[in-house]
Amino acid sequence: MVWSKIFGITCGVAFLAGSVSAATLPTAKEVQAKMGMGFNIGNSMEVPNNPTLWGNPFPTQALLDSVKAAGFNTVRIPCAWDSHTSGGKVTETWLDSVKTVVDYAMRAGLYTILNIHHEGEGGWFQSNIGTSVDNTIDNKMKTYWTQIANKFKNYNERLLFAGANEPGPNVNTWTSQHVSTLMHYYQTFVDAVRATGGNNATRTLIIQGLNTDIDKSVKSAPVSTFPKDKVEGRLMFEVHYYDPYQYTLMTSQQDWGASEPIQPQYYYGDYTKASEPKHNAGYNAWGGAVDSKLGSIVHPQEQFAKMKTNYVDKGYPVIVGEFGANVRTPELSGSDLNLHKQGRVQWHKDVVSAAKQYGLTPILWDMGNESNSGYDNMAYIRRQSSPVGKVLETDVINAMRGVYGLGNYVNNGVTHVEDFINGGNDAPASSSSEIAQSSSSATIALPIVLAATQVNLRRAGNMLYGSGNIMLFDMNGNLVRSVGMATSSKTEMHLNGLRQGNYIAKCQGKVLQVQIR
Repeated sequence: MVWSKIFGITCGVAFLAGSVSAATLPTAKEVQAKMGMGFNIGNSMEVPNNPTLWGNPFPTQALLDSVKAAGFNTVRIPCAWDSHTSGGKVTETWLDSVKTVVDYAMRAGLYTILNIHHEGEGGWFQSNIGTSVDNTIDNKMKTYWTQIANKFKNYNERLLFAGANEPGPNVNTWTSQHVSTLMHYYQTFVDAVRATGGNNATRTLIIQGLNTDIDKSVKSAPVSTFPKDKVEGRLMFEVHYYDPYQYTLMTSQQDWGASEPIQPQYYYGDYTKASEPKHNAGYNAWGGAVDSKLGSIVHPQEQFAKMKTNYVDKGYPVIVGEFGANVRTPELSGSDLNLHKQGRVQWHKDVVSAAKQYGLTPILWDMGNESNSGYDNMAYIRRQSSPVGKVLETDVINAMRGVYGLGNYVNNGVTHVEDFINGGNDAPASSSSEIAQSSSSATIALPIVLAATQVNLRRAGNMLYGSGNIMLFDMNGNLVRSVGMATSSKTEMHLNGLRQGNYIAKCQGKVLQVQIR
């Protein structure tokens, strides 16, 4: 686990006072060339109402440092917004919470993708792509992205905005009207961000294909339909990859109209089981045989080649915003589980190898669930138990690192980057920070002085100390507690009696993320 050197305080602090003049940021192609492979902080900031409700603790600097140390150069932060609104606008408290995590990522030297992610919020956007524009949805897109963009307008090119996640209902028939509606919403997203100025005038923005499905995207969303941008070369395109579905995600037998039930698939590539062909990746129940392409690197190569031809070669870099495969611990054990795990390592290597081959950025989906008793168990780096940041799937990570020539994983720490507000590439070229071990996953360390600005809000145990009025908010922006100046030099706030959860404290423009256990 990687730690900064001093002070166990969770703190999202503004680093530079005053306004910062805008820079002309690098193009999307130039940015993407440095993004390497990526990691998702899934099942966290996109959880409706409270980011800890699905079992993951609030992200920490230690976690983001560990992501960087594991060899990832990009992090994707799926994020909820609609459930954190009041009066039609996102609460400033939630914006502060998100900023805290963005700052952790930027400080770790990661390229950081911040999106609007909506599965848990009633699908207000992505499940409502109809044949005509809904003004309510369009207004939300404009309002939310205007607020988000203003919050981060001076961050450098390592911060990217992604307009959506997996837009569109899960249907097979799409019309040109559906595409037109989706692109209208993306136009609203692009225009809202650009209108905020600052570095957002040239920031890289990402739009998603239909359901982020490769084949649907290629057939229905050619680049000729894309939104128009005021600047050239600052748009990326996003798809996701979970093929074959029976291998990566399907957990129970299904009846899809074949002559036999469709079975979950456990074994892949060079690690198939001849005695159980129906459980080998790529088995076709309609043909009664295994499709060798689906059980090898050939399939991701063919799929990603489509992205290169249809998007990359036409000036739109592509990210594979999510990919991953469940571990089949609920069904398998012993030698069968070992065979499955070996094949799963190969699957991850094949996906990353194919992505790199065709110039795509692969971003691993991590859900944080470390349990072996159920599914949704894609957990590659530890979050839910101590030590936070420990690599759980070393074989998978090493296979992916090997594609980028990084060698086997050794945690050599990271060099923190504090100047990520200005334009220009400030990511460190090497890692040299000290590593410390701790048994407490609740402690997050930050230096108390950042960019020569004295921090005037801190926590010590069950007390908050500040040099002005302190206000404590819950994640929905409700004021929970406040205290005025107690003396001429400092203010004190007791945290006794608060319910467990996450809070945001403010004092004279400083922000502190407070976790109560």
